[in-house]
Amino acid sequence: MASETELKLELGLEVYKLDGFKDWSISGNAKRAMTVKEFESAYDFEDFVKEKIDCKGIDFDSEYCEFFAYAKTKARAIKFAKDIDAYFAKVRAML
Repeated sequence: MASETELKLELGLEVYKLDGFKDWSISGNAKRAMTVKEFESAYDFEDFVKEKIDCKGIDFDSEYCEFFAYAKTKARAIKFAKDIDAYFAKVRAML
């Protein structure tokens, strides 16, 4: 299945759209070096993101080993991924 990759973040997340799918995907594995926190699973990362980031318009479907979220538009998917990235950049800056 081909995809259109729009954004790759050093954090370990990627924004893309798979051919034949209507929603944009945000997925990957957050790198501990970038989050400064060890997450036991993608479920734990998802729960943390839900507490700290505006998730309006985002649907989640994470698996144990990989974070998955979906947005209806490319703009929303990119903003969501960048919001996650910015949050962890702030955390790193405080250390």
